[in-house]
Amino acid sequence: MPNKPDQVKLVLLMGVPMSICNLRCHYCYLSQRSSAYEGKQPQWRFTPEQVALALSPERLGGQAFMNFCADGETLLTKGLDEYIRLLLLQGHYIEFVTNMTITSALSTYLSWDRELLGHLEFKCSFHYLELKKRGLLDTFVRNVKSAWEAGASCNIEITPSDELIPYIDEVKAFSMEHFGALPHLTIARNDRDPAITYLTGLDQETYDETWRQFDSGFWEFKRQLFGVKRTEFCYAGQWSMYVNFATGEARQCYCGSPLGNLFADPTKPVRTEAIGTCLLPHCYNGHALLSLGLIPDLPASGYGDLRDRERTDGSHWLQPKLKAFFNTKLKDGNPRMRVMDEKLYFVKRRMKAKAKQAKRKVKRFLKNAAAR
Repeated sequence: MPNKPDQVKLVLLMGVPMSICNLRCHYCYLSQRSSAYEGKQPQWRFTPEQVALALSPERLGGQAFMNFCADGETLLTKGLDEYIRLLLLQGHYIEFVTNMTITSALSTYLSWDRELLGHLEFKCSFHYLELKKRGLLDTFVRNVKSAWEAGASCNIEITPSDELIPYIDEVKAFSMEHFGALPHLTIARNDRDPAITYLTGLDQETYDETWRQFDSGFWEFKRQLFGVKRTEFCYAGQWSMYVNFATGEARQCYCGSPLGNLFADPTKPVRTEAIGTCLLPHCYNGHALLSLGLIPDLPASGYGDLRDRERTDGSHWLQPKLKAFFNTKLKDGNPRMRVMDEKLYFVKRRMKAKAKQAKRKVKRFLKNAAAR
């Protein structure tokens, strides 16, 4: 019988506060912020050994899926490799978001033992027009192939921007030649819009018709979630959290309440608290969070199936062991509340929110009364 795959226990979204980048993509989320490209390296509050101790499988209750993503190019973050290495040694699985052009830094990661690299996946952001403009397409291809040869997983993901449309046939031919499959598609989003909408000038029907030719199941799943307000009970904050990797400060998700410092005291249990009701307009990163099962009853393909592609030679972008882990669901590694308890949780959170709102109103009234 085949070995049972490792089971995901916790999802940790590791935000790396570093905004240095060697590219300037027109659709970049960083360029939509006022603090774009500050050029500062993070100041690590904790050593790699301290972080590894705080994130041990014993403390977390099992193996975690960790996504590392800097505001800029993640491979340009100094000192990050030693943290990643120690976390991989503990058996965790790591997704590393990168544009795959920083060869010198990448070589450090690819020098590790093949078994270690079997737990590492590079989410390769394929910025075709920017790479072409800067003469970096060959570098991207060479580094992706080097990662595959070293034993790591890579998946190729391109942003379907309006500016790329005239180059679609060129991109498809290039991808089939070098990656053995078409790239997956993400969705460019407009972070300046409070509703977090599509970043496109096309109407929805034309947009869908234009990009469906890439036959990306990843994009199809993400498109189904995009713009849909989630009303189901979400276990973010209990089965997952967002962590500032430089400081260790954790939150329930990209939104939600603080959960304290995850790294500060490894002797204490990890503090968790389910968010219950999502506060965002929609789960724009639900391709990972919801495919891994933060909303247990939401039908979803496995994250490994969504990320993988079969190449023309029959091989796959993802290593089998990593893909199997990515396909496990959080509900199978964690206890779930009873349905009635989930409903009561919603009520308690609403009552708590109303109580806070009333308290703020009383404070404002007293402050205004004292000023009269």
